[in-house]
Amino acid sequence: MKILTSLIVCFASVAFADDFKTIKGKEYKDVTVSRVEPDGIVLKGKSGISKVYFVELPKDVQERFHYNAANAAAYSAQQAASQVAPVAARGQLAPTAGRGQPSEVVSRGEQVDINQCLALGNVTVVEFYADWCGPCRRLSPSLEQMAHTDPQVALRKIDIVRPGTPVTQQFNIRSIPQVNVYNRTGHLVGTVVGANFEQVKAYVARAKTGG
Repeated sequence: MKILTSLIVCFASVAFADDFKTIKGKEYKDVTVSRVEPDGIVLKGKSGISKVYFVELPKDVQERFHYNAANAAAYSAQQAASQVAPVAARGQLAPTAGRGQPSEVVSRGEQVDINQCLALGNVTVVEFYADWCGPCRRLSPSLEQMAHTDPQVALRKIDIVRPGTPVTQQFNIRSIPQVNVYNRTGHLVGTVVGANFEQVKAYVARAKTGG
């Protein structure tokens, strides 16, 4: 009976593991589909979580997941609007005494001159994220709250959009969320990969004292 149970578990694992290859030849091996969205699929593997857009995948994969171009376009537009609106609203708020600077999205997939984004004189926390990343959604509120309540901390957000965009290549981003913490003079103090807010706070504390 134990052998039969083990075989069932083994077969179930194999059944849910899959390989995908984009039309440009990039391969995702031994991954599971953790979520299907109108414009793409979110894959989970040993190297982390990635979203692959249907336009990057062969037609047979598009059909398998019932891809509809019109629905995908509407969904993408809705996601973009949901990100832009809060940022715009925060940007309209006047600075409050004793409060940190409003967070700011400084890139959406494109390369960025990080030196132009650092809040010199304060600690700068740079968050690499994506809308489709579950761990990012868990970490972001804590980072936002820290930046909002601590006048010595500025938060800069970089939306990688998808794996392989210019900004991911620029900073060699292999997994998200990733958080880089810079001290008051703009030197990198530490990098945190994953939703580890306690480690981020530790690097922030170190950055405040000079790193």
